[in-house]
Parts: sequence; C-alpha cells; structure tokens
Amino acid sequence: MISCGQVKEQQSNAVETHLISELVSQPLEYEGKEVSFDGVISHICRHSGDKMRVNQANDTDFSIMVMLEEFQPQFSAEFEGKHVKVTGLVKTVVSNMEELEHDHEHAHDGEEGHECSSTEEAVKLMAERGITPDIRAYIELKGFEIVEDETEAEEEVVEVAEVAAGC
Repeated sequence: MISCGQVKEQQSNAVETHLISELVSQPLEYEGKEVSFDGVISHICRHSGDKMRVNQANDTDFSIMVMLEEFQPQFSAEFEGKHVKVTGLVKTVVSNMEELEHDHEHAHDGEEGHECSSTEEAVKLMAERGITPDIRAYIELKGFEIVEDETEAEEEVVEVAEVAAGC
C-alpha cells in the first residue's frame, strides 16, 4: 500500500539489446547477464539439433552460438536464413584450456583434474602463466521470435492483391 508522498519503487526487468559484435568482442562484460539481440540464423545443427548460429544482420563477420535448450523442438532447418530476435543468458567458455593443462605445475597445489570454477578464474590463471585465453561467448536461449522479412511480407501482399484483382 502506498500513501501520499511515498514513491513506489520500480523494479527494472528490462533486458538490454546489444549487437552480436559487442557480445563476442567483450564476452566477460556480459557473462551471466540476460540480453537480447537480433540477427539471421545461419545454421541449425542437424546432428544434435540443440544449437544454432546467428549472424549479426548487418555484418556477417560476427556470429554467436545459441544453445536452444527447451526450445529445440520448435526449430528446424527451414529457419536458416530467417531473421530472429533472441533473448538469452550470456555464457562464456575458454576454448584453449588444454594449454593450461599442458603447462602443468598446476597452480591448484597438485589437485589432479581440477577445473576452474569460473571463466574469470581460468583467465587469471592463464595470465599468470603467460597464456592468452581464447574466450568465446554463447547464449542459453530464454526466448525468441522469428521476424517476418519485410520484403517477403510485401511480396505476399502483392500476391494477394494480384489474386484479388483477377477475380
């Protein structure tokens, strides 16, 4: 209940929209955050069907892997080339961790098979050993929308208009 003079505190649940280039260029800045972005589906995995790659719409040099999670049954190869709006959680992985294992003299006091608990821990350990980490971002899908291409929609309107004119 709010009485006169009190200000109701508003919670901000807004998800920030970013370019894919931002997410892949500075993955640690976004790790663990829910973000949204749009792009073009360039590939849906036909082997497992559990992931897709999305290219930045205006720059195909940038793309990001999206893990489909519980949305997997809603995707098919027919979506390749379609424009998509994605909302998801940014995750990171250090893809060259084997260099840390090969560098051994493990800094975790001889713990056999130790895995770092976070990307930040792995990056710090690699930096201490002079290894440049290869950090990759990916997205755990939380929601999506396939966006109708404007030119396709216009073509459909034209086709409908042509059919109507022929009646």
